[in-house]
Amino acid sequence: MNKKTIWSMTAFILVITVVILFYFSRNSSSNLTVKLGVIAGTTGQYAPAGEGYMKGFNLALDQWNNSHIQKFSTIVEDDGFDAVKGLAAYQKLSSIDNVDAYAIVSSFTIDAVYDLVHKEDKPVALGFEQSKPAEDDNIFQVLPAAEPVESALGQKVKQLGYSKPIAAVSNNTSVYQNFYTGFSAGFGVSVQKFEINSDIGSIRSQALAIVAAKPDVVVFFTAPQDGAQLVKEILRITTSTNRPYFVFDQDVQSGSTDYQTILGSDINKIDGSLVAMSKNDFTSDFTQAYTAKYNETPPFGSDMGYNSFLLLATTYDKNSQTWIDNMKKVSFTGADGNVSFDSVGLRVPNVYFGKLQGGKVI
Repeated sequence: MNKKTIWSMTAFILVITVVILFYFSRNSSSNLTVKLGVIAGTTGQYAPAGEGYMKGFNLALDQWNNSHIQKFSTIVEDDGFDAVKGLAAYQKLSSIDNVDAYAIVSSFTIDAVYDLVHKEDKPVALGFEQSKPAEDDNIFQVLPAAEPVESALGQKVKQLGYSKPIAAVSNNTSVYQNFYTGFSAGFGVSVQKFEINSDIGSIRSQALAIVAAKPDVVVFFTAPQDGAQLVKEILRITTSTNRPYFVFDQDVQSGSTDYQTILGSDINKIDGSLVAMSKNDFTSDFTQAYTAKYNETPPFGSDMGYNSFLLLATTYDKNSQTWIDNMKKVSFTGADGNVSFDSVGLRVPNVYFGKLQGGKVI
């Protein structure tokens, strides 16, 4: 083999080597699997919503990984919708697992880790509300903002002619206090408030006090178990002729299992109750895909999980700040229509009113 041939072969090998190195240098970061830390309550009083969330999240994850070069993986922790467990889950994901971003369902957990999440400054897709006022930060709430919904509910109750409302408000998180504040603002005056905790004796006492106040409507901003127990007690000490009208926010849907279990056959006694929600109907594509994967119709919470994954995946950048900036500007079609955010990271809502029928929102 002459020198010219050797030099030609050497040059050819060098060119091929450079091309290969260039290719992998461009694509190694995109081929690297991104770790998402998910904190979802699949136990506790909101377990149905947490289970639905995870199924929706995993559906989106599978669809994405099957059709994109950039892959995502998850490390999932169950907080049981408990702040202490949520804090422990976050600390594990942050310090041991070193995840790239978070998907957090619970209000209790986001409140417990709020300062830590801010300091870490990684993207967060949040399911339910945080109790602190939303800021222009790294937290993006995929559940449509509640304040406009609760304010509209206050206006609706007033338009329906009710003049003596009472609000039953769980005192286990300030989120429910924020809901009450929004409702009062919409109604136009400060509405009488009864603080509700989870002690059955206290709930019975509050039920007696609420009925004694003779309201024409009772509005529930309560944890599902508390709300269901309070409804049960009010039903027990009233009749259809002296019973106030019941009004709920969307927790009656996320905690539908608790209401059906605790009320039993009495569930039909609250048929016709007003429910305020954000109207975001499941898309046909999402419903078909979910049904095909799980052989069931998508429940409440599944849309939040699906949207949370898509929010993180469609905006991904290896630089966390760029990733967060992308989330601020994003607009995409999720499980239940368009997903976009206002200036403080709250999903833009579309308010509607439904009524209960057999424990379901119609």
